[in-house]
Amino acid sequence: MAAASGSLASKYLPRVGYMATEMGTTFSFYMISSFLSVFYTDAVGLTPMVVSTLMLVVRVIDAVVAPVLGGIIDGTRSKWGRCRPWLLWGLPFLVLLSILTFSDFNFSGAGKVMYAYITYIGLELAFMLVDTSKAALVNTITADGQERVVLNSWRSAGGSIINIVLSAVTMPIILFLGNDSGAYQITNVIYIIVCIPLILAGFFLCKETVVDATTSGEKVKFSESMASLVKNPMLLLLVVSSVLGTAASLSRIGTQVYYYQHSLQRADLAGTIMVAYQVGQFLVPFVVPTVLRFLGKKMGMIVANALDGVALLVLFLMGPNANPIAVIVCTFFVGFFAMSALMSFSATSDCIEYGYFRNGKRTPGASVGVMTMSVKLGLAIGGWLGLFLLGLFGYQQGVEVTEGMRESINFVVNAVPAILTFLSVLPMIPYSLTNKRMDEINAANAETDAKAAELQGADKA
Repeated sequence: MAAASGSLASKYLPRVGYMATEMGTTFSFYMISSFLSVFYTDAVGLTPMVVSTLMLVVRVIDAVVAPVLGGIIDGTRSKWGRCRPWLLWGLPFLVLLSILTFSDFNFSGAGKVMYAYITYIGLELAFMLVDTSKAALVNTITADGQERVVLNSWRSAGGSIINIVLSAVTMPIILFLGNDSGAYQITNVIYIIVCIPLILAGFFLCKETVVDATTSGEKVKFSESMASLVKNPMLLLLVVSSVLGTAASLSRIGTQVYYYQHSLQRADLAGTIMVAYQVGQFLVPFVVPTVLRFLGKKMGMIVANALDGVALLVLFLMGPNANPIAVIVCTFFVGFFAMSALMSFSATSDCIEYGYFRNGKRTPGASVGVMTMSVKLGLAIGGWLGLFLLGLFGYQQGVEVTEGMRESINFVVNAVPAILTFLSVLPMIPYSLTNKRMDEINAANAETDAKAAELQGADKA
């Protein structure tokens, strides 16, 4: 009985810990992705053009730094493993910089811009350090491909639960607190405090068991990690698709509040519509394992992105005077078909094993770093594009929203993401890591690991 209990604990505790870590980072990312731009324009008083440039610059910096952080993770050797220590070491910086970013010290115009740049760059780097180590961790918890899918599904389910709750309560909290800079600050402080024990749960409950037998005991050079990635065409295809898909998602998430308030003119329904999206997202982890089992990651991502693009296109075609119920239903499907983000995490694990099979190096940190770079590039493009187009079409705080402006906001929030989502399908067409191919690669890698372990044992003897 004790052995069975221990077996269950070793099986489920990492899943719970990994899910908790995602829940913790979701508290931080939700405020950054959904409310930071509105905080800057409507509470601090920066123009959309200034904010769009800020988003672009910060996320390009993130994209450049991401592979560096991945290489650092690959080269880390500690009693806690490669990835876990960075959850612990990065958390204090994430908390402090999150509080500072959502603070308005009423500086002058230039001072506000400078303060925004300094704090937001710091916050993004701290978040990326924690988030990259979290994403890479799944590859060192287990070598079993199906268990990695399960871990990512638990992770996604946890994030979706938090997103549903935050979508329902965040805007009402901000409105209750006065809808000013102080309201955003207090809300953010509450969220960042809650994230602390959740991220720590991941550190304590997730144990790293996978060690690359070919590099055990020696640090992986960053140059070696990056060289192996350049030779990994499947990962590069996944990166391109991820950039376009993330740009589509962020361009909408970063501007959706403008759509609810000014295009639909139903700010009272903003929370309900955002919850509909998150309910769709909540169902994704329960569907994705089955989809991947039957369609595989390639066809799964192609079909999901195509259907997501259709749902976005329908929202656009309904126009600013759309029936609210139709908008809620369609938004649910936009969330439900946004499966490719979760699928790409599992596909990244396949690319890591493919790289090991092809180049003889397992580089989970650098590989996830490159995927993080793709996400950051997508965030840069999407965050900049949405706000840039709003500014280009004439949106400004305090200026009357005309019928033409309502149409323009609808185009920016729905049609532009639809186009980007359709484009994200194209790089997956030549992607060749099917389920059958991965079975062959995993078997070959297991044989390589066994031989390397034998040689190490012989050397020690």
